[in-house]
Amino acid sequence: MKKTVSVNIKGLNFLIEEDAYELLQDYLDRLAIQLQNDEGKLEIIEDVELRIAELCNVRLNDSKTVIEFVDIQDVIATLGNPEDYTDNEEMEDSNSYQDREKKSTEKRLFRDTDNATIAGVCSGIANFFGIDVVIIRAIFVVMFFFVGFGFPLYVILWIIVPKAKSSIDRLRMKGRPITVENVKDEVEIAAENLSKGSRKFASSIQNNDTYKTSISRGASLISTIFGIGFICLGIFFLIPFLIFIVGGFEVFPIQSDTGFLSFPEFGNLILQNNSDYSLLWIGVLLTGFSIILFLLILGVNLLFRLKSKLVKFSLLGLFFSSIAGIIICAIIGIRTGKDFVIGAEIEKEIAQINAPVLEIIPELEKVNYGNDFNVKSHGNFGMMEVKDNKITLYGVRLSYQQSNDSLFHIKQNISARAINHEKGIDRCKNVKHKLTIEGNKLKLKSGYSFPSKDKLRDQEITIIIEVPKNGIVKMNQKDIKLGIENEDIDTETFNEKGYLKGDGTYNHWD
Repeated sequence: MKKTVSVNIKGLNFLIEEDAYELLQDYLDRLAIQLQNDEGKLEIIEDVELRIAELCNVRLNDSKTVIEFVDIQDVIATLGNPEDYTDNEEMEDSNSYQDREKKSTEKRLFRDTDNATIAGVCSGIANFFGIDVVIIRAIFVVMFFFVGFGFPLYVILWIIVPKAKSSIDRLRMKGRPITVENVKDEVEIAAENLSKGSRKFASSIQNNDTYKTSISRGASLISTIFGIGFICLGIFFLIPFLIFIVGGFEVFPIQSDTGFLSFPEFGNLILQNNSDYSLLWIGVLLTGFSIILFLLILGVNLLFRLKSKLVKFSLLGLFFSSIAGIIICAIIGIRTGKDFVIGAEIEKEIAQINAPVLEIIPELEKVNYGNDFNVKSHGNFGMMEVKDNKITLYGVRLSYQQSNDSLFHIKQNISARAINHEKGIDRCKNVKHKLTIEGNKLKLKSGYSFPSKDKLRDQEITIIIEVPKNGIVKMNQKDIKLGIENEDIDTETFNEKGYLKGDGTYNHWD
């Protein structure tokens, strides 16, 4: 039977045999005497006590609740005797140290903030795998630019990987045995790094050198965050720019001879001529690549704090080249915009109908597939088609007005825009829209076309229907409720609107 005592080691309570407690206390006293001249004495003793608590804790279980004398002997054997780690150690002591050094401990991944550029992730990984930290940093840079998940991976590791807070954590990070000597070495290394940092800090202030702007760690962190942000923004713009602009990816849901339209093809329907198209293409490429490269280089410069004159001249050159590209695009934009300034329209009366009811019948485009059936749906999403050097737009406007007599008057209004009125009239004349009158039936095409050389210049078709008093208008065999019979309506200014979509559906509003 042995007497036990209760002790608290680094926040953990243990029941220890009295002789084991005396052995442990003697060990700590000898350690304190051995380290009395060391600057990091308190930190070393705290780390050793933490390690003692860990080693004691793993020796306890449900059937064993007391630390025995032999357990403390094993703990001391693991940590090593304090007398073995003097500055005047003999050869045999060195040999015994080498034997203990061969006993590696289980490695754990920590962030090495003592040798960190940002958060110590790369340095911690390098220590864990025992390779140069430059290689790990180079791998992350490659992932930043070419893989795309380097930044989120780094942030995730920053969050989930703990920081090496003590010398024991640093030993585990390197896979070295947790002994008194190794703890002492780590504390000395940390003290030396702190001393070097302090001397460098003092020297930078004394010499007032170019690194005085990096004194604040907060400013360095902000620079890193902005650098990563600019790199991500550059990659964000680069991918769609290469896919949609340079690669000619067909993105516009507009049917053409080759399928959907790409950005360059759609732009060719708006610009006046091939020279404008070529200049705009040069301007877009110059602006796009200049801005993207500017963001990437600026991000790398902020992230790694480069001080090269080549970087500065590159950023300046890209800035001016992007301005030149923007000016080219602006010139073409102004030149194209001038072709939208003047609105022109022509109007002609199609027919007069003497009947109490006017029935409007929408007609969709028909595509023949042999002699068996026709397909009425044009499948163009109700936008437009570009085929055989012809642009076909879908959607016809209807305007209902008061007739001055007892007849229905059907008129067709065609409008377009141009740089002058004469050219606008020519474009109106080139618009083809088919409608036929059969008795009291108005058969109306839902689409109209014009030559591709006329470009997209706001061409529109409006069918004007003058309705006599008590006249009825039907669309798809349904009455259109007109407010013309309302006594409060000013018949002289009465004008209701409707819109026939490309798929034959109709919307009406007052």
